[in-house]
Amino acid sequence: MKRFSRQLIALIAAVGSIALALAHEAQVAPQELQVATLRTGDEPDVREGKTLSELNDALAREICRRLAVRCTLRPLPFAEIIPGVESGRFRIGVGNVLHTPDRADRVLFSQPLWRSSSRLVGSAAAIRKFGGEARLSELRGVTIAVARGSQQQRHLLEIAEAQQLRLVETSSGEASMIALRQGRADFSLMPVRSAYFLLRDSRGEAGFVGPALVDHGLGGTVHVILPKSDSSLRREVDAALDAMRADGTFQRILRRYMPFLAD
Repeated sequence: MKRFSRQLIALIAAVGSIALALAHEAQVAPQELQVATLRTGDEPDVREGKTLSELNDALAREICRRLAVRCTLRPLPFAEIIPGVESGRFRIGVGNVLHTPDRADRVLFSQPLWRSSSRLVGSAAAIRKFGGEARLSELRGVTIAVARGSQQQRHLLEIAEAQQLRLVETSSGEASMIALRQGRADFSLMPVRSAYFLLRDSRGEAGFVGPALVDHGLGGTVHVILPKSDSSLRREVDAALDAMRADGTFQRILRRYMPFLAD
Protein backbone atom coordinates (compact mmCIF):
# COMPACT_ATOMS: atom_id res chain seq x y z
CA MET A 1 0.00 0.00 0.00
CA LYS A 2 2.80 2.38 0.93
CA ARG A 3 4.58 1.51 -2.31
CA PHE A 4 1.41 2.28 -4.28
CA SER A 5 1.03 5.60 -2.44
CA ARG A 6 4.61 6.55 -3.25
CA GLN A 7 4.03 5.70 -6.92
CA LEU A 8 0.81 7.71 -6.96
CA ILE A 9 2.54 10.72 -5.38
CA ALA A 10 5.38 10.45 -7.89
CA LEU A 11 2.89 10.27 -10.76
CA ILE A 12 1.00 13.31 -9.51
CA ALA A 13 4.26 15.22 -9.14
CA ALA A 14 5.32 14.29 -12.65
CA VAL A 15 1.98 15.35 -14.11
CA GLY A 16 2.21 18.60 -12.17
CA SER A 17 5.71 19.27 -13.48
CA ILE A 18 4.58 18.68 -17.05
CA ALA A 19 1.61 21.00 -16.57
CA LEU A 20 3.83 23.71 -15.13
CA ALA A 21 6.28 23.32 -17.99
CA LEU A 22 3.52 23.58 -20.57
CA ALA A 23 2.06 26.62 -18.83
CA HIS A 24 5.47 28.26 -18.75
CA GLU A 25 6.05 27.48 -22.41
CA ALA A 26 2.68 28.98 -23.33
CA GLN A 27 3.50 32.02 -21.25
CA VAL A 28 6.87 32.71 -22.82
CA ALA A 29 6.07 31.61 -26.39
CA PRO A 30 5.61 34.61 -28.66
CA GLN A 31 1.99 35.38 -29.44
CA GLU A 32 1.08 35.27 -33.12
CA LEU A 33 -1.12 37.96 -34.60
CA GLN A 34 -2.91 38.03 -37.94
CA VAL A 35 -2.33 41.41 -39.58
CA ALA A 36 -4.19 42.80 -42.59
CA THR A 37 -2.09 45.02 -44.85
CA LEU A 38 -2.83 46.87 -48.07
CA ARG A 39 -2.40 44.97 -51.32
CA THR A 40 -1.55 47.09 -54.34
CA GLY A 41 0.32 46.62 -57.56
CA ASP A 42 -1.22 43.31 -58.57
CA GLU A 43 -2.29 44.58 -61.98
CA PRO A 44 0.08 43.69 -64.84
CA ASP A 45 0.74 47.29 -65.91
CA VAL A 46 1.93 48.50 -62.50
CA ARG A 47 5.64 49.31 -62.46
CA GLU A 48 8.10 47.90 -59.98
CA GLY A 49 9.22 50.09 -57.11
CA LYS A 50 8.54 51.12 -53.55
CA THR A 51 4.80 51.33 -53.07
CA LEU A 52 2.25 52.32 -50.49
CA SER A 53 1.74 48.64 -49.73
CA GLU A 54 5.45 48.23 -48.97
CA LEU A 55 5.27 51.20 -46.59
CA ASN A 56 2.34 49.65 -44.74
CA ASP A 57 4.12 46.28 -44.58
CA ALA A 58 7.25 47.90 -43.14
CA LEU A 59 5.23 49.73 -40.49
CA ALA A 60 3.34 46.54 -39.59
CA ARG A 61 6.54 44.52 -39.22
CA GLU A 62 8.17 47.15 -37.02
CA ILE A 63 5.08 47.44 -34.82
CA CYS A 64 5.07 43.66 -34.39
CA ARG A 65 8.79 43.69 -33.54
CA ARG A 66 8.15 46.30 -30.85
CA LEU A 67 5.28 44.23 -29.48
CA ALA A 68 7.58 41.16 -29.37
CA VAL A 69 5.03 39.04 -31.23
CA ARG A 70 5.05 36.97 -34.38
CA CYS A 71 2.82 38.40 -37.06
CA THR A 72 1.44 36.90 -40.23
CA LEU A 73 0.86 39.68 -42.76
CA ARG A 74 -2.02 39.13 -45.15
CA PRO A 75 -2.16 41.59 -48.08
CA LEU A 76 -5.77 42.48 -48.92
CA PRO A 77 -7.61 44.89 -51.20
CA PHE A 78 -8.55 48.00 -49.25
CA ALA A 79 -12.26 47.09 -49.22
CA GLU A 80 -11.53 43.91 -47.22
CA ILE A 81 -9.33 45.40 -44.49
CA ILE A 82 -11.95 47.09 -42.28
CA PRO A 83 -14.45 44.17 -42.42
CA GLY A 84 -11.60 41.74 -41.68
CA VAL A 85 -10.52 43.65 -38.57
CA GLU A 86 -14.10 44.34 -37.48
CA SER A 87 -14.91 40.61 -37.54
CA GLY A 88 -11.82 39.75 -35.47
CA ARG A 89 -10.28 37.76 -38.30
CA PHE A 90 -7.33 40.16 -38.06
CA ARG A 91 -6.07 41.74 -34.83
CA ILE A 92 -4.36 44.64 -36.60
CA GLY A 93 -5.00 46.44 -39.88
CA VAL A 94 -2.34 48.62 -41.51
CA GLY A 95 -3.80 49.84 -44.77
CA ASN A 96 -3.89 53.62 -45.10
CA VAL A 97 -7.25 53.76 -43.30
CA LEU A 98 -8.73 57.23 -42.89
CA HIS A 99 -10.55 57.99 -39.63
CA THR A 100 -14.27 58.64 -40.09
CA PRO A 101 -17.15 58.58 -37.56
CA ASP A 102 -18.76 55.61 -39.29
CA ARG A 103 -15.55 53.60 -39.20
CA ALA A 104 -15.01 54.54 -35.54
CA ASP A 105 -18.27 52.74 -34.78
CA ARG A 106 -16.81 49.57 -36.26
CA VAL A 107 -13.12 49.49 -35.26
CA LEU A 108 -10.61 51.11 -32.91
CA PHE A 109 -8.07 53.58 -34.23
CA SER A 110 -4.47 54.01 -33.12
CA GLN A 111 -2.87 57.40 -32.71
CA PRO A 112 -2.62 59.19 -36.10
CA LEU A 113 0.12 58.08 -38.47
CA TRP A 114 -0.14 61.08 -40.84
CA ARG A 115 -2.68 63.48 -42.28
CA SER A 116 -4.35 62.90 -45.62
CA SER A 117 -6.47 64.75 -48.16
CA SER A 118 -7.91 63.81 -51.55
CA ARG A 119 -7.45 65.18 -55.02
CA LEU A 120 -8.59 64.60 -58.56
CA VAL A 121 -6.11 63.10 -60.98
CA GLY A 122 -6.94 63.53 -64.64
CA SER A 123 -5.72 61.85 -67.79
CA ALA A 124 -3.76 64.05 -70.19
CA ALA A 125 -6.77 64.13 -72.52
CA ALA A 126 -9.13 65.16 -69.71
CA ILE A 127 -6.77 67.92 -68.58
CA ARG A 128 -6.66 69.29 -72.11
CA LYS A 129 -10.44 69.21 -72.30
CA PHE A 130 -11.43 70.45 -68.83
CA GLY A 131 -8.29 72.31 -67.72
CA GLY A 132 -6.00 71.73 -64.78
CA GLU A 133 -8.09 73.87 -62.43
CA ALA A 134 -11.37 71.99 -62.86
CA ARG A 135 -13.18 71.25 -59.60
CA LEU A 136 -14.99 68.05 -58.73
CA SER A 137 -18.17 69.96 -57.91
CA GLU A 138 -18.18 71.44 -61.44
CA LEU A 139 -17.73 68.22 -63.42
CA ARG A 140 -20.68 66.75 -65.28
CA GLY A 141 -20.98 63.62 -67.38
CA VAL A 142 -17.42 62.37 -66.84
CA THR A 143 -16.09 58.96 -65.86
CA ILE A 144 -14.17 58.71 -62.57
CA ALA A 145 -12.14 55.70 -61.40
CA VAL A 146 -12.08 55.12 -57.65
CA ALA A 147 -10.88 52.41 -55.28
CA ARG A 148 -13.66 50.17 -54.00
CA GLY A 149 -14.54 50.68 -50.31
CA SER A 150 -12.65 53.97 -50.01
CA GLN A 151 -13.94 57.21 -48.55
CA GLN A 152 -13.46 58.71 -52.01
CA GLN A 153 -15.87 56.15 -53.47
CA ARG A 154 -18.41 56.87 -50.77
CA HIS A 155 -18.44 60.58 -51.60
CA LEU A 156 -18.65 59.96 -55.33
CA LEU A 157 -21.63 57.66 -54.84
CA GLU A 158 -23.36 60.50 -52.99
CA ILE A 159 -22.94 62.97 -55.86
CA ALA A 160 -22.87 60.68 -58.91
CA GLU A 161 -26.53 60.93 -59.83
CA ALA A 162 -26.83 64.71 -59.43
CA GLN A 163 -23.66 65.31 -61.47
CA GLN A 164 -24.24 62.51 -63.97
CA LEU A 165 -20.94 60.86 -63.09
CA ARG A 166 -20.02 57.39 -64.27
CA LEU A 167 -17.92 55.49 -61.74
CA VAL A 168 -15.36 52.80 -62.48
CA GLU A 169 -14.70 50.73 -59.36
CA THR A 170 -11.13 49.48 -59.03
CA SER A 171 -9.18 47.42 -56.50
CA SER A 172 -6.56 50.10 -55.77
CA GLY A 173 -5.12 53.48 -56.66
CA GLU A 174 -2.75 51.76 -59.06
CA ALA A 175 -5.69 50.14 -60.84
CA SER A 176 -7.39 53.55 -61.06
CA MET A 177 -4.28 55.00 -62.68
CA ILE A 178 -4.29 52.16 -65.19
CA ALA A 179 -7.91 52.99 -66.02
CA LEU A 180 -6.79 56.54 -66.81
CA ARG A 181 -3.92 55.38 -69.01
CA GLN A 182 -6.16 52.96 -70.86
CA GLY A 183 -8.83 55.57 -71.51
CA ARG A 184 -11.48 53.85 -69.38
CA ALA A 185 -11.79 56.89 -67.10
CA ASP A 186 -11.31 60.64 -67.40
CA PHE A 187 -10.39 61.22 -63.76
CA SER A 188 -9.64 59.40 -60.54
CA LEU A 189 -10.26 60.60 -56.99
CA MET A 190 -7.66 59.33 -54.53
CA PRO A 191 -5.62 60.27 -51.45
CA VAL A 192 -3.10 62.97 -52.31
CA ARG A 193 -0.11 61.11 -50.91
CA SER A 194 -0.93 57.98 -52.88
CA ALA A 195 -1.37 60.08 -56.01
CA TYR A 196 2.05 61.73 -55.57
CA PHE A 197 3.70 58.33 -55.73
CA LEU A 198 1.65 57.13 -58.69
CA LEU A 199 2.17 60.31 -60.70
CA ARG A 200 5.92 60.02 -60.28
CA ASP A 201 5.89 57.23 -62.85
CA SER A 202 3.00 58.48 -64.99
CA ARG A 203 5.22 59.62 -67.92
CA GLY A 204 3.01 62.67 -68.40
CA GLU A 205 -0.08 60.55 -68.98
CA ALA A 206 -1.88 62.03 -65.97
CA GLY A 207 -1.67 64.96 -63.54
CA PHE A 208 -3.34 66.68 -60.62
CA VAL A 209 -6.53 68.60 -61.29
CA GLY A 210 -7.98 71.24 -59.00
CA PRO A 211 -7.31 71.79 -55.29
CA ALA A 212 -6.89 69.32 -52.45
CA LEU A 213 -10.21 68.21 -50.93
CA VAL A 214 -10.82 67.72 -47.22
CA ASP A 215 -14.59 68.16 -46.79
CA HIS A 216 -17.14 65.33 -46.92
CA GLY A 217 -14.72 62.93 -45.28
CA LEU A 218 -12.10 63.32 -48.03
CA GLY A 219 -9.41 64.49 -45.61
CA GLY A 220 -8.30 63.64 -42.10
CA THR A 221 -5.88 61.36 -40.30
CA VAL A 222 -4.65 57.87 -41.24
CA HIS A 223 -4.40 55.18 -38.55
CA VAL A 224 -3.71 51.57 -37.67
CA ILE A 225 -7.03 49.86 -36.90
CA LEU A 226 -7.95 47.15 -34.39
CA PRO A 227 -11.10 45.28 -33.31
CA LYS A 228 -13.42 47.25 -31.02
CA SER A 229 -12.76 44.83 -28.15
CA ASP A 230 -8.96 45.17 -28.32
CA SER A 231 -8.37 48.36 -26.30
CA SER A 232 -5.37 46.81 -24.52
CA LEU A 233 -3.72 45.97 -27.83
CA ARG A 234 -4.40 49.50 -29.04
CA ARG A 235 -2.48 50.86 -26.04
CA GLU A 236 0.42 48.57 -26.91
CA VAL A 237 0.37 49.66 -30.57
CA ASP A 238 0.30 53.33 -29.54
CA ALA A 239 3.24 52.73 -27.21
CA ALA A 240 5.13 51.05 -30.07
CA LEU A 241 4.42 54.01 -32.36
CA ASP A 242 5.59 56.43 -29.63
CA ALA A 243 8.85 54.49 -29.33
CA MET A 244 9.29 54.40 -33.11
CA ARG A 245 8.92 58.17 -33.29
CA ALA A 246 11.17 58.77 -30.30
CA ASP A 247 14.13 56.86 -31.76
CA GLY A 248 13.61 58.03 -35.36
CA THR A 249 12.53 54.66 -36.79
CA PHE A 250 9.14 55.96 -37.90
CA GLN A 251 10.65 58.80 -39.92
CA ARG A 252 13.30 56.51 -41.43
CA ILE A 253 10.60 54.16 -42.70
CA LEU A 254 8.68 57.05 -44.23
CA ARG A 255 11.77 58.47 -45.91
CA ARG A 256 12.63 55.09 -47.39
CA TYR A 257 9.27 54.40 -48.97
CA MET A 258 7.47 57.74 -49.27
CA PRO A 259 9.84 60.70 -48.77
CA PHE A 260 7.01 63.25 -49.04
CA LEU A 261 5.32 61.70 -45.99
CA ALA A 262 8.33 62.52 -43.83
CA ASP A 263 8.02 66.28 -44.31
